[in-house]
Amino acid sequence: MKAFLVATEDRPGELARIGEAMGAAGVNISALGGFVSEGSGLIGFLAGDEAGARGALHAAGIEARELDVLPIALADAPGALGKAARKLAMAGINVEFILSTGVHHGTGAGVLAVSDARKARSLLGDLVVEE
Repeated sequence: MKAFLVATEDRPGELARIGEAMGAAGVNISALGGFVSEGSGLIGFLAGDEAGARGALHAAGIEARELDVLPIALADAPGALGKAARKLAMAGINVEFILSTGVHHGTGAGVLAVSDARKARSLLGDLVVEE
């Protein structure tokens, strides 16, 4: 599974540009996050059709970084994220990107991009959701 990260300027229309490119290509964005700081922004998203998203971004002249991500499910409870992140930190694994995909039936779903996916998968065990 891939997440797409797009660096933008902090100005009106940047999110619209990405959304329009995906819409014109018939690609659904299944999860989305972003922020702006000091004149620039970062938008991260998951797409139902990764090849289609890649092509749509390219056709629109939008540069994106692609990250391999692990789908995870955490208890919807205080400290669940901290506990999982501490396991990774203690093993020297850096979290490069995290995106929530929602809360369903007491479980917080999301994706993580990490510096060592194989080791993270082993450490997080049953928190990693099989694709």
